Amino acid sequence: MVGVSERNSRALRTALPAALTAVGLVLVAVGMFLPWFRSGAVLRDSFQAIGVITTLGFLDGTALELLLYAWYGVVPAITLSIVLYALGFRVGAATIGAFLAIVTGTVSGGATVESGGGGSTLGIAATGPTTTLIGSALAVLGAVGIVVNVRRGASRIAGGEP
Repeated sequence: MVGVSERNSRALRTALPAALTAVGLVLVAVGMFLPWFRSGAVLRDSFQAIGVITTLGFLDGTALELLLYAWYGVVPAITLSIVLYALGFRVGAATIGAFLAIVTGTVSGGATVESGGGGSTLGIAATGPTTTLIGSALAVLGAVGIVVNVRRGASRIAGGEP
């Protein structure tokens, strides 16, 4: 029989990574709407920057054009991940969350490095990419924690009691 303190401990071990993943994914979504590009006094979020790139046709007919359009699906996929976890599909939610965090973290990491924190009037703004990068890191850590806890629980159940 499992004691109350062990049950509480197990609940905390599963809730903490889920909360960390959810906070990370929310930060990713928020960061996508913060400034990513500046042109003079105008600041543009990641979606507006993609609109400008698409309008100017820099990537027409390339594989990167498809990635630009995939960026629009990140926020709905974040929502799907959080809903899946709420419905009890922890591993599926963690997988989607980790994939999104790796992709957005890679893009935002590159943008954060390129921004350089400088104050020029044309270039990458640091606010959006930095927020997205921090959220991505938290989401990956939380997703790993979810998978580790699910596997730990599965091995405990599979082995049975002596």
